[in-house]
Amino acid sequence: MKLALFISGEGRMSKVEGFKAGLKSLGLNKVEYVLFNGENSLKGVEERAIEIAGREEEFDLIAVGGSLEAYYLKKVKPNLKAPIVIMGGTAIKTWGFTNDFQKPDKNITGVDNLNTELMEKRVEFMKRFFPDIKKAVVFCTPQFEASKVATRLTREAGLKYGINVVPVSVRDVQDLEYVMSHMKEDGFSAVIITPCFYTENFLTSYILHYANFYGIVVVCLSPEQAMKGCAIAYGSSGYDQGYQSAYLAYKILMGERVENVPFQRVSKIKLVVNQRTIRELGYELKEQAIALADQVAR
Repeated sequence: MKLALFISGEGRMSKVEGFKAGLKSLGLNKVEYVLFNGENSLKGVEERAIEIAGREEEFDLIAVGGSLEAYYLKKVKPNLKAPIVIMGGTAIKTWGFTNDFQKPDKNITGVDNLNTELMEKRVEFMKRFFPDIKKAVVFCTPQFEASKVATRLTREAGLKYGINVVPVSVRDVQDLEYVMSHMKEDGFSAVIITPCFYTENFLTSYILHYANFYGIVVVCLSPEQAMKGCAIAYGSSGYDQGYQSAYLAYKILMGERVENVPFQRVSKIKLVVNQRTIRELGYELKEQAIALADQVAR
């Protein structure tokens, strides 16, 4: 049994780890995995998609790190026949992979991580923990409709909670450092991370680095990011998304047709608070706020 694992960058390796662990727990131990890594570049993602499409007959299944990778596979080879499982994708319907989670088509199924739908709740939690924040930056990748939708929902949530949310697109570390070094002087005191190609991959670590240096609150997508220094995070871990998606892949590998394996929404969502980061930013974490958290990193 041979599977292709296609990720846009190292930020999605936790999904791969969860996926492998999930299949192993189901008794699939003799599996050959071939990893294709886009190395945090849209050009690299497209090149890896072309490579996989040219070798699709080698693979029993292609597991992809997110909606972006599935999109590029379909872009480079619309008639791709190999089954595809998304190991945690954002805005799956917005990307056009299906109109009905119960009825997969186009040989794609997988787990929707709800990262777009959870944007309003993230803004709400930010307001609860940091009530004095009035202006926040949200990073986005405007060439993709899913990122635009997430950004719109975040801005609408900002209006609801009295926060001016301004979208900014950054493509490299230089762009990011410039934006974050000028945030405070422009009245911005927080960054809200949306499901965006650049921030979901290598830029998150740089965002946290600059945020710590300039004293900026960061609200993240996954518990893993909170453990790395993000002030608060609300969502599912990449590992859990990968693990859950393994059950869908297992059904297909055992002979079930993709159209009979419905998409799933991620089943584990957590609010994780990094108490040390919050204190370093000069905020006091009240007991009422701590009580909201599923996990507190001290």
